[in-house]
Amino acid sequence: MKIFETQLPGVGRRYQVSFSEGKALTILIHNDGQRDVFWRENSDADSEELFTTTEREAQKLAEIFDGTFFEPVDDELDDALSDARIKWVSIPSGSPVIGKTISDVGVRTRTGVSILAVERGEQTLPNPTPGTELRAEDVLVVVGSGEAHKAFEELLAPDTSHG
Repeated sequence: MKIFETQLPGVGRRYQVSFSEGKALTILIHNDGQRDVFWRENSDADSEELFTTTEREAQKLAEIFDGTFFEPVDDELDDALSDARIKWVSIPSGSPVIGKTISDVGVRTRTGVSILAVERGEQTLPNPTPGTELRAEDVLVVVGSGEAHKAFEELLAPDTSHG
């Protein structure tokens, strides 16, 4: 079995798992978290879409494949967490948050998202402290509701007003 990863600019990432006799499983992970899963029976066949999942459904499938034991949760708790999404967001050059700390910006208070990690080049800063400085081109791993993500993207947007 071989696994190939391909970055698809503007779309996301594609993972192809090749099995013997030309069989292949392809998983396309869109930037918005959606996953499309395809199967190809042999190298001469076209891939057929098996199913599409949300990010949350994919996490549940991963737990099953991983063999992780989990207890079913109360429906009310599941509903409370169903709006939470994890996204990877790049800080654009010209953003007003560049050079400020997470605390100075007041990310959680102003937007409702929490920063889980900062990807800076090849380095990942897990669980950044409030004193972590935000830099241009940092990729922030954030969790929050759709509304919170929208507020966060607005916060990061470069100021385009001209005086």
